[in-house]
Amino acid sequence: MKSNFSNIFSLLFLSLIVLFFNGEMSAHHTGSSDSPNATARFVDPFTGKREKPSNYLVVTQDYYKSTRENSNLFTTTAFAEMNFFGGRFALNAAVPWNYYQQRNREDAARVGKAYVGFKYQPFFDLDKPYFFVIEGSVGFPSGPDTDRFTGGDYYAGAGYLKLGYLYEKWSFVSKLGGIQPLTRPQPNNLQDNDGIPYWLRLPSATPPTPEYEFKKTAILSAYVTYYLMQEISLFTGILYRNPYNGVDFSASKDKLNPQYFTEGSVGFSWNFSEKYNLNLAYRYPFQRDRDYRLYHSAWTFAFSMEWGSD
Repeated sequence: MKSNFSNIFSLLFLSLIVLFFNGEMSAHHTGSSDSPNATARFVDPFTGKREKPSNYLVVTQDYYKSTRENSNLFTTTAFAEMNFFGGRFALNAAVPWNYYQQRNREDAARVGKAYVGFKYQPFFDLDKPYFFVIEGSVGFPSGPDTDRFTGGDYYAGAGYLKLGYLYEKWSFVSKLGGIQPLTRPQPNNLQDNDGIPYWLRLPSATPPTPEYEFKKTAILSAYVTYYLMQEISLFTGILYRNPYNGVDFSASKDKLNPQYFTEGSVGFSWNFSEKYNLNLAYRYPFQRDRDYRLYHSAWTFAFSMEWGSD
């Protein structure tokens, strides 16, 4: 576990160094440093990530209190992005790490599902007070070893359309998209033939009734930000997801669950320099019944660092 974890983050660290030096050599001007259109960060309160293509690294720490499995969940995510073509296009990658603080059981740690993706801003002048961004990513299988990895042993595709507008000291952002499972659940009645894809393996018994399936997941979010000053802003937002659990739909657990999940968020963002930003959000699920709530509440803390010249 520890060696694989070290290898993953060593590779990520090396990639960030390459991105940093490439960014220093090829970054483009996207607006003067005193322009509100250039300094407005448009930070998603639910993820801590920038909405528009950027050269930056963000480390996000999520804390989920009292999850459904009677544990507190700490998720640390490293996300790096590099933009091209004057800020119109970007490539990015994310790797999460989960730590489960469990009741009446030993604590556990797992590497989560890794994503590689892009952002594309096709239409508007980058100095205008509005933007339209197309975002997509692919999530890779976590592997069958659930003692080391989590996030689902399947490929997933995520896509979003994002629209934002800046008016004086207010900014408004809305996002519509979702997650599409790209592979099917592996049957658990097949012979264990190492190296042979599961769809070519022979069955060893009558297939049992499926306990879960993968669902297409629709996600809609919107938030409003108010800039107290150029460096500090306040925000509030709402997120909607259908189905309630997302892609991993459990037939046995979800009988009591609502059809959809909703969550509110409030927080603030602080640009304590031209390149560095702190973001803190409190998240509150609106479904409160203890029989099916995913978690009691959550905090998201994000630290981001830009590189390249403006």
